Amino acid sequence: MTITRRDIEKWSQRPPSFLPEWTRSVLEDALADAPQLRDKCRFETYVQGSYANETNIDGHSDVDLVVQMRLPFEEQIGRLGVDDERRFWETYGDTAYGWPQFRADVLARLREFFFVHEANKCVDIRHFDSPLRIPADVVPAIEYREYAGFPAPGREDYQEGIFFRDRAGRPVINFPKQHLGNGREKDARTERMFKPIVRVFKNARNRCDKLDPAEAPSYFVECLVYNIDDAVFRQPLHQVYPACVHWLAEKRTAWGGFRCQNEMVRLFGDGGHQWRLASAGHLIDALVEQLKP
Repeated sequence: MTITRRDIEKWSQRPPSFLPEWTRSVLEDALADAPQLRDKCRFETYVQGSYANETNIDGHSDVDLVVQMRLPFEEQIGRLGVDDERRFWETYGDTAYGWPQFRADVLARLREFFFVHEANKCVDIRHFDSPLRIPADVVPAIEYREYAGFPAPGREDYQEGIFFRDRAGRPVINFPKQHLGNGREKDARTERMFKPIVRVFKNARNRCDKLDPAEAPSYFVECLVYNIDDAVFRQPLHQVYPACVHWLAEKRTAWGGFRCQNEMVRLFGDGGHQWRLASAGHLIDALVEQLKP
């Protein structure tokens, strides 16, 4: 089905929603003063994903919530020299309380208030007195630090992310705060056109009859659009979307160098949080076909 100018204008709009703040408040109320957590660690809760990045579309119901332990944390110190590594261990040392214990304590507290269903990477929660689940995917995670230097106590050079494991025990490392900040900067550089165009891409993907949506998760679609040259966005809305689709089609041989929106990880590869080039190709082929008269 051909994409019209009216479709583009409609899809670019962000649907209003009370869900992010409501679901966050539900979670924070449940975790407040939890005896399992109070004396063991510091943690924070925040929204990540499309709601946080303002790229959510109609029909996207779940809010991605992170419960993140601040200290202790998971670290990567392989790039540190001998002296920097010594300063790291002198400052932090070892701890017996880590992600497995934190996750268990978070789930124990949630089970006092909700039915808890454990999925591969997150948990779903439901009220005891309702068959309906709360529209949130909750990820218990701990802070992750990828160190580049530790020149002196109090002077640490690292990138902050989050760390957790899936049900198979495989480590998952994400950088949601970098993703959020880079998206905001991209939106500002493109005169507030980046985020609306991401929403158009997601809606257009959902319109593709011959495309399996599982091949094009929203996170990867947003990252793909992030790699489009800023100059392509500087034209009227109804012209930006087809220009972006054709730009990606023309740059296919350069996709291997694309970065995720967090700019910490390559977008394409064999990692657990990377996309397959073939899947992105199927998406762009389908979107190009939609634009034909």
